Amino acid sequence: MITASTALTAAKYLFGASVVATTLAAGGLWFFQRHLIYPAYMPDGSRKFVPKPIELGMPYEDITLTTRDHVKIKAYVIPARKNPVVVDQLRGLNHKQREELGEKEMSKWLEEMGDEQAIQYAKSRPTVIFFHANAGNMGHRVPLARKFNVEYGCNVFMLSYRGYGLSEGKPSEHGIRIDIETAMEYVKSHPILGDTKIILYGQSLGGASCLYAGSRFRDMVSGIILENTFLSLPSLIPLVLPQLPKFFLPILLTEHWDAQHTMPLIPSTTPILMIAGKNDELVKPSQMIALRHLRESNCLAGTLKWKELDGGHNDTCLQPNYWQIIGDWLKDEIENNILDNLKSSQEGKVKGKEEEEESESSSNSGNSDDYQKVTKEEALEAKKEL
Repeated sequence: MITASTALTAAKYLFGASVVATTLAAGGLWFFQRHLIYPAYMPDGSRKFVPKPIELGMPYEDITLTTRDHVKIKAYVIPARKNPVVVDQLRGLNHKQREELGEKEMSKWLEEMGDEQAIQYAKSRPTVIFFHANAGNMGHRVPLARKFNVEYGCNVFMLSYRGYGLSEGKPSEHGIRIDIETAMEYVKSHPILGDTKIILYGQSLGGASCLYAGSRFRDMVSGIILENTFLSLPSLIPLVLPQLPKFFLPILLTEHWDAQHTMPLIPSTTPILMIAGKNDELVKPSQMIALRHLRESNCLAGTLKWKELDGGHNDTCLQPNYWQIIGDWLKDEIENNILDNLKSSQEGKVKGKEEEEESESSSNSGNSDDYQKVTKEEALEAKKEL
């Protein structure tokens, strides 16, 4: 029979173990949170080996961008082509044969860049900007880029955040936001990509990056695709580390990626496609549902499309109908409206210039951060829907 003294002793040990576990979790979050949130070292070799688009038959340009805080980040530009290398041309080829095919395609592409018809074709096609998830590097997303580039005829721009792949620096929310701004400015000024419709595509952390880019470059973005993205890190971490008391988070957490600050800034007319894996074991489905509710509280009918698939966090993109969903959305929301959008873009240039001048004259600082420009009323209204 358990005595009161024994029960009290056991309770003390359990409480002590709980305190130790909580303290370790809190300490680990404080000291190692960026290492945990941004595992750029996974999988093994991710900081040394970055797969190249040409390995899958796609000619590309290897880009090095320098951010405003003097960090060099790597990027790929993959142009849309009238006659890309299709899957059947790659089947059965060994490594050497693929290299030879790649060399031929690079030579052909260099010739195409001197052909005005090839340039105009690329300009007529949408551009997909890839923001990758929190592990790996841009090269690990080359197979996904191929789907957009070859099957849907899109230009593709992709980058490795600072501290990922062959990019310099160490990752943080502040730093990655600078990387995103640098990438968007590059695409905006690009002689081909700058004249195209821009779609943002991101999985998990990449989705949070898309929301930030969409909130900062509102007039530039024509559509956003989010897959298995979280509402915010403060809302996600308790699901991953339930032993950590929630009241610790405001004290310990330096990384937030809060959609409640970015989603309300994205124009209600910007089409968004959300694809959620119903079996996501890392970013629980409730996170995507919360994002959906947040968007619905700030959008007009027809600018949000929601799809659920039987996928987990890392294999939703492998589920049947995934690419059909994306292809249909591209046609319905982007390509079918491209002529009207180009016309309205031209008509809006004068108005946009006037609004820009008015905005600059009314601002005390040319470097204000739109990420912080959500009023308390807007934030409270968004929270009501969660």
